Parts: sequence; structure tokens; C-alpha cells
Amino acid sequence: MTSIDEFRNRLFWGKALIEEGKAISFLPLSAHSLDVAAVFRSLTEIESFRLRLEQSAGSPLEESQLDRLSVLCLLHDLGKTNIGFQRKIFADSNDQIGHIGPLSGLFTHFAEELANALEIEKLQHWFDREEALESFFVAAWSHHGLPITIDSSERTGTNADKKWWLPDQQKNPLAEIASLMHSAKSAFPKAFADAVPPMPGTSQLQHRFAGLVMLADWLGSHRDYFPVNRRESTFDSFTASKSILSKTGIDPAAARAALANAPRDFYSRFGFRDMQPLQKLIAETPTDADDARLLIAEAETGSGKTEAALCRFLDLFTAGKVDSLYFALPTRVAARELYDRVRECFDRLIHRQLDRPPVVLAVPGYAKVDGIKVASLLPGAYTRSLDTLAESYRERSWAAENPKRFLAAPIAVGTIDQALLSSVRVKHAHLRSICLDRSLLVIDEVHASDVYMRQLLKFLLSHHLSLNGHALLLSATLGAVARSEFIAGLNKSTPPSFEEAVLAPYPSVTDSTGLTKTTIATGMQRTKRVKLELSTTMESPEAILPAIKATLGAGGRILVILNTVKRAVLLFKQAEIEEGVGPSVLFNCNGVPAPHHGRFAPKDRESLDSAVTKRLGKNSDDGPILLIGSQTLEQSLDIDADLLITDLCPIDVLLQRIGRLHRHNRKRAISCENARCIIMAPGASSLEELLTNDGKPLPSAKGLGLGSVYEDMRILELTLQLIKQNPQIDIPKQNRYLVESATHPEKVNSLISDRMKRHAMSVEGSTLADKSTANYASIVDLYNKEFNQFRFNELDNAEYRTRLGLDSLQIPIERSVQSPFGVPIDELFIPGHLAPKEIQLTNGIALVKSFCDTSICFVVGERSYLYSRYGLEQIDA
Repeated sequence: MTSIDEFRNRLFWGKALIEEGKAISFLPLSAHSLDVAAVFRSLTEIESFRLRLEQSAGSPLEESQLDRLSVLCLLHDLGKTNIGFQRKIFADSNDQIGHIGPLSGLFTHFAEELANALEIEKLQHWFDREEALESFFVAAWSHHGLPITIDSSERTGTNADKKWWLPDQQKNPLAEIASLMHSAKSAFPKAFADAVPPMPGTSQLQHRFAGLVMLADWLGSHRDYFPVNRRESTFDSFTASKSILSKTGIDPAAARAALANAPRDFYSRFGFRDMQPLQKLIAETPTDADDARLLIAEAETGSGKTEAALCRFLDLFTAGKVDSLYFALPTRVAARELYDRVRECFDRLIHRQLDRPPVVLAVPGYAKVDGIKVASLLPGAYTRSLDTLAESYRERSWAAENPKRFLAAPIAVGTIDQALLSSVRVKHAHLRSICLDRSLLVIDEVHASDVYMRQLLKFLLSHHLSLNGHALLLSATLGAVARSEFIAGLNKSTPPSFEEAVLAPYPSVTDSTGLTKTTIATGMQRTKRVKLELSTTMESPEAILPAIKATLGAGGRILVILNTVKRAVLLFKQAEIEEGVGPSVLFNCNGVPAPHHGRFAPKDRESLDSAVTKRLGKNSDDGPILLIGSQTLEQSLDIDADLLITDLCPIDVLLQRIGRLHRHNRKRAISCENARCIIMAPGASSLEELLTNDGKPLPSAKGLGLGSVYEDMRILELTLQLIKQNPQIDIPKQNRYLVESATHPEKVNSLISDRMKRHAMSVEGSTLADKSTANYASIVDLYNKEFNQFRFNELDNAEYRTRLGLDSLQIPIERSVQSPFGVPIDELFIPGHLAPKEIQLTNGIALVKSFCDTSICFVVGERSYLYSRYGLEQIDA
């Protein structure tokens, strides 16, 4: 056992175990460096990672060349040799500093000495360009997630001080760097052989290398597999690295072997006897067809797109074409709803739990692995519970323990923003990207992306497919122009005319060449006939209550989806006091009536979502029910209502909402046998009346979500006209016609009044700005730049996260309190636009100002909030 005095006087430490603010054990820097390098080298032995490195290099890589990359990885923590960092573990030393920033001082004052310690002249010949070596070093030193630069602008201030690199009485930093090189020669002798050809030093390879070093550093710091306090003579880093890759599921060999012996028929996989036409079409698509690496599947809601996607993954995975699955949903509610369906598929196929690949719910605040909440596995920062799971099972939770690691999971169901973060200039983008590279990326309901997100998605798909990745886009309401945009990233594709778009087959599967296939004749499609009723009650939604009471009285199930949380809460409060409605028929959670939206604490959201599925999901009880909520209820949820009441919204969104109507075959009340949708619209004869003379939406319109939540009033006006012209629609027969009639550019540009023209200019200006922002935000264009020639701006990080809807503050509560639903809660999620500005970039805490059974008043910074069964509301101080 190495003592503290030994580290103080002689050894350089790389990792320390801290308890109660005191360092109790240490791992030598050389040992930690070898751990990470061993994990890196083991990662390169997994075919999918190796292939991505080779594709980025533009040529195959020999074993000795991979050893050379491992040597550079071993030097990732070279900055820890500085004296200020080595003093960090001793409480009696105040003269301390980190290990990344001070590298600038090393280059400024000791460039020649560093070159000698690293034998730079030899290393430069490892690449086909001598200057590439510096970029690979910078990529390795950026392992904490943010690309660093080593240039003159960094060579001022504390970080550049010479003193950090001068020997003290016990330690010599440059001598330790030379010692690390000696360790590298012992661990990877083939890397230093003379006959090894130089490898391509492409910028693309630098970026893939950076992501793999980040992954290796995180895995190589796992204290269960790489103990901090150990005897080096009996420890094998390479054996430990192979073990952790297997146990976490990152190495797919065990899962692939288990699935190879699992039945492949549709019934065994999903419990259904017959395949839907779309499912059959995707199942018949060859796994080795290059044109099928991108598939766009379009079919109505409830047509089995989820099972089709899982079927595609299982075929690709067993064929060795992908190593993992990321199923991206538009909302957290949708992700949590789908998660259990995905998990049940693997439970059905592989009976022994530890033989299955870990199945992760990749939603921050709700993360699970194999159905078990990750929070219950992690009672402390560095301690893990052994009471609930066997020790051999613990490592299955590794990818789920931190959102930055979600994409490393073998099977993950999460939200689209987690995938997009792999292509945006945010911290750990390279880590996310290298993990996503080897996944089948499934994106559900791509229509829901705004211009900014759709542009990012195009960049993501382009990069993903350039590395021979596989992607599957699912949609019930994808417009022809959007579809052609995704394909245009791979092949030149001219958007179809309106007439061509309407005639395109539906359901269908389109490949990356733009070839669209279908197996369904128009007259053979299953049809849902929906009666559309226009109600000019949007400004006063309480006027819809008589229709609600009539349906409830007939035993009907009613779903109300409004455009904003504020509107949903107000209508719910009005329904509560309306005679003939009341608590007996209102949706409730744990016996407490409540609306459904996104402003609830995470634990309450789980309870609310579970209650929605139980009350309106498949095989749920009959009887009258009124569920009022926001957009959280509109897509990817397997719930069934007799009557849908909705705010006016774009036609594609409206069709998504209608997808919750008459979704299941079940016995209904006589008056509810026909699907019925009431659309609340403004009293104006045309939405043009809700625009100012310069084409801006009036504040009153924005309060309804018109011109704000849904920005383009032209699409809303066309939707309104369609509803008036089509009091009855047949789905899916009319899906193409309806979507194209309100979203195709030819139709959108047909509105030529002066106000609409000015509004169009405003919207198009906003669209161009969104595209420009997305272009700058994307990391994909940086893959053509040397790794030492760019950096991420932390302020940009915050802006990009906000644009992706990831700016909510997760605030701990000073003490655990019981929510109105009887659930203990210890944290709040505050939407970015309601959060105190002074808290947004710092740590905050929610102080309990008052508490009772029905509500809690919190103070965060200078703002006060009320939390009740209606959700979180900001209140005046």
C-alpha cells in the first residue's frame, strides 16, 4: 500500500480517493495512464470502433499503428505532472492548479525540454505529416470534453507561470514525462518499431481519436475495475479493460451471441401473429444494401412503426452491421412510454437477464437500466448499492449514470436532443459522436423538429452515414420537402411539386436514393374516419364545457390538448368547478385531480405519465374520463380517447393529436362509436386578422400559441381552411393530401395578401436565422479542421442547449418534501424562461418558504414559485 508520504515525497499521483474532504488513497499517474491506454486499445479491437477510425483515416490501420494511437492516449494526462496539480491532494498546500490550462506554460517555457522528454523527432514520423502530431496531442489533452488550444493567446496569466513546471525538492515534472514515455515503450513496444509505415494524419481521424480517448478515460477511471489503491505487480490493465467493456455491454460480442440463438420470427420478438405491411416491407430490406443505410418509413400512427424499427435493429445487430441502438423520441413522455415496450422485446427474446444487452432509458432525471431507476443504484458519488442487485450486474448501469454517457449504451431510448448533442459544439460532443457512430439511429416523428433542429438533424445524418452508419426515420406526417431535404444530404434531390407530393404512396419506405416503395394498394388500407368540428371558442375555452359534459354523460373518454401550459391549467381549473364535471371524472394521479404538462417535478412526472397509460392506455378500464394537457400528450403515446378537443395547430401536429383518437379496438359507448375531433379556433374569419399591418402576430394570438408556439401563421391559416373544407377525413387515405395542402411551399406561398406577404418575410427571415445558427452550431464542419485550430465557446454552449430545449434548471430542494401527489421530492426542474438569471450558470438551491398538503412555496434566488397539483408556477415575491 502506497502511503500519503510516498506521494508527497516521491511518486506522481494520477487518481485519488477522497472521503470527507480528505485523500485516503492514491493511484500513481503512470498506472492511471496505462489503464486508460489499455481501455483505448481494447476499444480499437471492437470492429465498429476500428472501422470508424479506418474510415476517418481513409485507409486500413495496422496493429502497430493502433498501438501508436494508444501511446498518445497514454499521455492524455501529461499535464498532471505539474507541481501545482501534484499539491492538490494535500490540505496544507494552497499553491495549487489544474492540469489542462498549465500546459500553455509548459509549451512557453520548456518546449525544447518537452520535445526531448517525448522524443518528438521520432513521434513526428508516425504520421504522414509531421505537423499532425501536435493535433493528436491536443486531441488527447482535450479528454475532459472541451477542445483546447495551445497558442500564444493562452500564454499569459497564472496558467502560463513557469513555476508549475520547475522541479521542487521532491519531484521533477519533465523527468516524470520522460518516465511516462518509458512506460509507453514497455506497454506498446510495437509502436516504436522502425518498420511501421506512417499513418494518415487526417483531421477526421483526429476527431474520432479525441472521442475515443474521452470514452477510454471515463472507463479507465472506473474504480470497480481500476481500483485507486492497488498493487501494480498483480494488476493487469489490459485484462481489466476487456472485462469492463464486456460487462458494460460496449463490447457487443456476448449480446450478439445470445441473440444469435434467439428466435427470429415476428411472434417471438413482439407477441403479434401477423406483420403489418410496413413492418414486412422493412423486414424484407437487406441489411447489406448500401442504399438502405438510411430508410424513411411513413405510416399512420398505430401502424407498428416501433416494432418495424426494432426488427430492423435486430437484423442489423445480428448481422454485425451495428453494435447499438439509439431510439430518439420527440418528448420525454414519449421516451418513457416507449422504453418499456423496447425492454419487453429483449426480455422476451433473451430469458436470462445478464445475457441481455443493458436497456437504458436515456432521459435526464428519469434514467433507468433494465427497468430499474439508476438513482436507486447510486446512493453516493462513489458508492454503489449491492443490496438490490448482484455485484456482477452493477456495471450494466454505467452508461445510464450520466447523460454524457447515454449514447454509449447498447440499447437506449431517449429524446432527440441527446442525439443532436453529438453534432453540436457542446462539451463532450466528440464522446457522444464516437458512441453514436456505431448505432442504428432511429428517430421517431421527425415532423416535430423545427427548422433549427431539422437542420442539425441533416448535419447529423450526413456525418453518421458518411461513416457507414445506419439510420431509420419514422413519421406519420412528414412533408415531401422535408423528406427530400434529408435525402439531399446524400444525393441531389429535387423537391417534388405539390401534385407529385400528393400522389406519393402512403404508407411507404424511402431509401437514400429517393426510391419509395410500398406494398399496400390504396383500397386495401385500414381506414379511420374522423369527424372534424370547428368551434370558435379558442379565446374562451370554457365555452367548450357543455360539449365535454355531454360526452362524459354518455360514458366517453375525452382528451383535451392545448397549445400552452397556461391554457391547459386554466381550462382544468374551470372544469373542476363546472357542475357535471368535477373530481369524479377528471384525470387524477394517486387520487389527486391534475392536468398533464411538463412543469412537474421528475418523480411526479413519472407518476402522472404512469397514470395516463393506466387510465387511457391499451386494456385500460372503460368509463368517463377527462384528461386535459399540453403538447406532452400529442405524439408517440399509446393512449385512446373517444373525443379529442384540441387547439388549432399545424395540420401535421393535428394529425398527430388525432392519432390518440380511436387508436384501439374496444367497445365504446354508443354515442362514441364515431371518432370525433373538435378544433378550437379563433373567432376571426381569417388568421390574417390576428396579424399587425407589418405581418407580426398580435399579442393575443401569441397567447393562444398562434405565431409563437407555432410561428408560421400561413400554415395555420391553410390548416383552418382544410378543416372548413373537410368536415370528415379518412386516415391514412388522406394523410398525404392534408399534410401537403398546408405545408407544401406551393400552397404556403399561395397566400398573397399584403399582411401575409409581410408575415412571410418575417418567417423566412427567422428561418434563415435558424439555419444560420444551426450551421454555426454544428460540429460536423469542424471535422475538416485540424484539432488544434478551433475551440468551443462556453457561451455558445449555453445558447445551443437552450435552442434544444435543454436549458431547464435542475435545482435541489433544501429538504425533501411531499408533493401534492404524495411522492417525496428533492429537486425541481425550472424551465429556462422562468429560471432566475443569476442562478442559471451557478449552483442554486430551492428554499422551502411554506408547505402544506396541497402546495409548496419555494424561493430560488430572487424568484418565488408555487408548486401544486397544477404544476410549477412563478409567483410575485
